[in-house]
Amino acid sequence: MGAVAVSVRETITQLRHRSYSDFLMPSRLDAYRASLEGALAAGYTVISLERLAAIIGAGGPDPADRLLVLRHDIDTDPGTAAAMWAIDRDLGVGTSYLFRLSTLDLDLMAEISAGGGHASYHYEELATVAKRRGLRDRVALLAHLPEARDLFGRHVDALRARTGLPIRVVAAHGDFVNRRLGVANQEILADPAFRRTTGIDFEAYDEALLELIPDRYIDVTYPRYWSPADPAEAIARHAPIVQVLVHPRHWRVARATNARDDLRRLAEGLRFAIPFPRGG
Repeated sequence: MGAVAVSVRETITQLRHRSYSDFLMPSRLDAYRASLEGALAAGYTVISLERLAAIIGAGGPDPADRLLVLRHDIDTDPGTAAAMWAIDRDLGVGTSYLFRLSTLDLDLMAEISAGGGHASYHYEELATVAKRRGLRDRVALLAHLPEARDLFGRHVDALRARTGLPIRVVAAHGDFVNRRLGVANQEILADPAFRRTTGIDFEAYDEALLELIPDRYIDVTYPRYWSPADPAEAIARHAPIVQVLVHPRHWRVARATNARDDLRRLAEGLRFAIPFPRGG
């Protein structure tokens, strides 16, 4: 009974924290601005993934430089992404904004690109195929990898046509299905030949990028806010390259958007948990 009671308390605490983050948390955009101002004051140049890829392609960063690589994964809230981009623009920095198909904002993508930022694709086709096919194990999902690659290629072509952007540096989205089945969406781009065919130069989780940047930080929900720690720690000790991944959802509450997304996640989780035949 003791273990059950602890589990129940932990679940209730997690729900309380999630509810606060999704519906009650005050805006943290001032903290976002302050973090960028702190990095700039410490002598860091704030750059996008696209700019980092170009630096690597040209032989690597100058050891004397201090670089902060900033990426925004827009999982649910392009409205807050626009507010964050306004802060970036005000401070004169160009960072990365990665959009899912469900969060595309073509006007914002054009504005980011024209303003010196990097707008591209936050892809998830392997998870999409898993949900569409009702796949529940790693082997079955990998057997459908050609289908996911075909879907990715068609989506990238369509995005290039709609936006006029190169879409050559991308980042995988991490869905609950990927975690359940133990297969990340970046498996789609594990084949160099497929990359060449689709014109993808870099993926955010490429080893060449990860090995270059041991100091990597990601924002998380209340009450922690950062994992593994606040990136200000790395900036204070003058780490040569720091990568920070943020999600607009964690910086300003969008109640209606969050409610819809929470219900969608719940429905998808239930469909995944209850096996029944799928089409195709």
